[in-house]
Amino acid sequence: MITRVSIKNFKAIRDASVDLTPIHLLIGANDTGKTSVLEAIAAICRSVDHDAPNSFLGRWEGRELVNSAATEAQVEVGIDLDIDSNASSYKIEATFPASGRDIRWKMATAGTADLNGIPIGDPQRTLRTETEISGARFHRAGHVINVPHVQKTTVISAPVLSAVAALNANSAFEAIKRPEWQIAQQISEAVGGCWYLRWTARNLALPTALNPDRRFRLEGNGFGLPTLIDDLLNYDRESFTALEREFTQIFPHVRTIAFVQQQGFNSPVDQADETLTLQPSAGKQVVFRLKNTDRDLPASQAAEGMLYTLGYLALMYLPQPPRVLLIEEPENGIHPNLVGGIVRILRRLVERHPETQIVMTSHSPYLVDAFQPEEVTWCRRNESGDVVLTRLDTLPEVERSLSVFSLGEIWTGELEPVHSREDAQ
Repeated sequence: MITRVSIKNFKAIRDASVDLTPIHLLIGANDTGKTSVLEAIAAICRSVDHDAPNSFLGRWEGRELVNSAATEAQVEVGIDLDIDSNASSYKIEATFPASGRDIRWKMATAGTADLNGIPIGDPQRTLRTETEISGARFHRAGHVINVPHVQKTTVISAPVLSAVAALNANSAFEAIKRPEWQIAQQISEAVGGCWYLRWTARNLALPTALNPDRRFRLEGNGFGLPTLIDDLLNYDRESFTALEREFTQIFPHVRTIAFVQQQGFNSPVDQADETLTLQPSAGKQVVFRLKNTDRDLPASQAAEGMLYTLGYLALMYLPQPPRVLLIEEPENGIHPNLVGGIVRILRRLVERHPETQIVMTSHSPYLVDAFQPEEVTWCRRNESGDVVLTRLDTLPEVERSLSVFSLGEIWTGELEPVHSREDAQ
C-alpha cells in the first residue's frame, strides 16, 4: 500500500506531500490540485510497466505537465510503501523536452530500511522487452539509470525494475537472489497495473468487441464494460450472480442482466493519451431485462446511474482487481441518496482484496460524509497560489465540529468559506 506520496513541479503542484489510507478521498474547489495528485500517482505506478512517455497520462506535449513556477523542466514523484509490514520507497525523476513527448528518466531510486545503494548500468541503455538469461525470462525492460551512491537506497531501472538483476548476474538463479531483483519485484507487484478511471456513461454503454488483451479489463474512459462483465460470467458464474443480485436490489425494476450480440467496437488497449479510437467490429451489448414486460432496456438507453453502479459492482467482483485504483468523481451520475452506497461498494472491494488501494476525488459533500477525517485530504491554494494538501484529521476545527455537523457540512460550510475569505484578504 502507498502510505505517502510526494510531488514536485507536476502540473498544479509545486511541492506537496500527503499521507494516504487504504481508501482515500481528495476534496477541494476547482483548480486546487486534486487531479494533479491522481495523475502523479498514476505516473509513478505506471513507470514500473510502461516507458517514460506512456507513464504520464492524457494529451500533452513538451513541458505542459511541468509546474509553471518550476525553474527546470523536471518532475519528481515519490511514494512510501508498506509492503507486508516492511517500509519501502520508490521515486522517479523525469526531464521533459521543449516539444514532443520524448521524456527522459533522470533518476529512479528505490529503498528499504536495510539496503545500501547500488549504482547500476548505463543511463542511455535500453533493454529489449524480454531479456532471456539461462532459460528464464525477465519482463518489463526499459532504461537503466546510473546515479551516485545513495545511503539505504537501491538505484533501479526505470520503467522496468525486474530486469536489472539479470544484467548483473551470470545466471537466472543468481539474478533472483540479487537485492535489485527482490526490491524491484516487490514494488512492481505493489503498484503495477494501476487503473485511472474517468468514466463517461456513453463509453460504459458502448457495445464492445471481444479482445483477449482486454480480458478482465476496463479502460479508464469506461470502454469495455460489456466484455468485462461477460468475462466475469464465463469465469465465475457465482460472482456474476452475486453482482446481478446486488444490482437488482438497488434497481428493483430490473429482473436480470443479459448480453446480446450486435455491431460493436474495438479500441486499442491502455492508450496513454486516453483517446477513444473506435473500430467497428462484431461485439456484445449489455441489456437489462425488466420486470412486468417482455422488452429489454439496452445499456445505451439506461440511466447513467445504472451504468456507473454496474461498473463499480463489476470492479468489486473482479477476481483480481488492480493494486491501485484512481477514480475521478465517483458521484457523477449518481443520485445524492445513492452516493454513500457507491462508497460502500468500494470499501467492500478493499475488504475483499486488501492488496488493492483506492484514491478518488470528489466535489460532493454527500460522498465526504461516507469517510472518516483521516481518510480525507483537503486540497486548496494558499495566498501565494501554491497547492496545499491537508488531511482533515489534522485540523482542530474539524475535531471541534464533528459532534454537531457531518464531515461534508464542515468542509462546505466551515473550511471552504473561511479559507476563501482569508485568501481573498
